[in-house]
Amino acid sequence: MIESTKYKSIINVQDIELRTNYTALEKEKLLKKLKMGTKEWAGRNVNCVKGCGIGCIYCYAKAMAKHYRGYTDDSWRAMQTNDHAVKKGYGKSKRKSSAPWDIMFPTTHNIFIEEPYFSACIKVLKKCLNAKNTVLITIKPNLAVVKKLCTIFKKFKNTIGFRFTIGSVNSDILRVFEPFGSSFEERIESLKYATNNGFSTTVSAEPLLDRKPYDLIKNLVPYLSALDYERDVGTIWIGLLKKQYIPQALRTGQIKKYLDNIKSALKFDHIFSYYRELYSNKRIKWKESVLKLMIKNDIKVKLI
Repeated sequence: MIESTKYKSIINVQDIELRTNYTALEKEKLLKKLKMGTKEWAGRNVNCVKGCGIGCIYCYAKAMAKHYRGYTDDSWRAMQTNDHAVKKGYGKSKRKSSAPWDIMFPTTHNIFIEEPYFSACIKVLKKCLNAKNTVLITIKPNLAVVKKLCTIFKKFKNTIGFRFTIGSVNSDILRVFEPFGSSFEERIESLKYATNNGFSTTVSAEPLLDRKPYDLIKNLVPYLSALDYERDVGTIWIGLLKKQYIPQALRTGQIKKYLDNIKSALKFDHIFSYYRELYSNKRIKWKESVLKLMIKNDIKVKLI
């Protein structure tokens, strides 16, 4: 863990003030140290499906595919297996990275129980794991999928981590932003199942869809793995909703109503109110969207 050189001691949020006065040079250095996207989590990304059936309206991968490759919302949901990615070999990762996992799988799609998608994912995962990579499986969990993964990869417990995306305690909100994803209740059951079966579990609350993360954290902590901060196990990552990836054409009805309601929750003062309270909570890690905002507003940060 790297911390701003001016603040190397362990900080108790109850005892000290987090506001500071970074020089322009200090801000520049801290911003350059920020790892973007998935780089905080793994050295490299692997995918084997084109498109994704969850239909997340905030999806960065979908936004890029629409912009650069002519996809539409409908064609993105009409998934295809990437035969080249399925058939190729996956050796031991040699990329130099301070991230705790060698490979993050998948990053642009979910793992679905339906065929041929499930078998494609299993083939790729087996190749990655047999090459002695550590693999962070990052999905919006479906309980049937998680049960099968736990059974198939039982002998790889020491080299697999599950990171489940859970951005709200409210299934109605999840349904608005992730129309074909699982409910909050199913995601909690998936988390409980993986942890109880001896797998390392963590959660990504990116994007955070609730105004504040307290209820989410309270509901997640009992079912997470024991905390190992350095290995990034038993942690909860919090990141902000990036509205720029939500197409204007979709900003109607329930989505528009929600975006209007959450507008104030995406402002610095609101985010700092819970960042301050959670600063010393060792289970909480912050995505670059939060850290960048803190640095720019002269708030102390701890960088991974």
